[in-house]
Amino acid sequence: YGYALVGAFVLAEQVGLPIPAVPVLLGVGALAGSGRLSFLLALGAALAASLVPDLIWYELGRRRGNRVLRNLCRISLEPDSCVRRTQDLFVRQGRKTLLFAKFLPGLSTVAPPLAGMVGIGRSQFIALDMAAAVLWAGTWMGLGYVFSDALEVVAAWASRLGNWIGVV
Repeated sequence: YGYALVGAFVLAEQVGLPIPAVPVLLGVGALAGSGRLSFLLALGAALAASLVPDLIWYELGRRRGNRVLRNLCRISLEPDSCVRRTQDLFVRQGRKTLLFAKFLPGLSTVAPPLAGMVGIGRSQFIALDMAAAVLWAGTWMGLGYVFSDALEVVAAWASRLGNWIGVV
């Protein structure tokens, strides 16, 4: 179920739910490193799961503009500064923002509607978003792949600790 798990966690994170996908990406990378999963198929699952919600957010940003951004920032501690900061960042960094936004929690959800608001073309957004998803998921999965032996040791210790790991 590794590919479905990657897809579900990435989709949940990109929709805006507070569910981190990075631990799953690390784990799937480790499983790929040990030969249990295909790295490329897992990367494809992450890409597909990331692209769909990002396209929806992009279209909402294009059509609804500031209202979408305000609603996303409403859960922030400072909603007004959230809107202003994200718009300023996007104006300063431009299209590059899309490439690193997935690495910053919160910005990954806000960047697609902002791209729609500032008028980035759909095909250019899709290309940048796909590159960002491959970079983001590939980085975390690659780290899991490289350190798969170390992650297996940690997983073995965690299984030995059992319920105590939850307490810790």
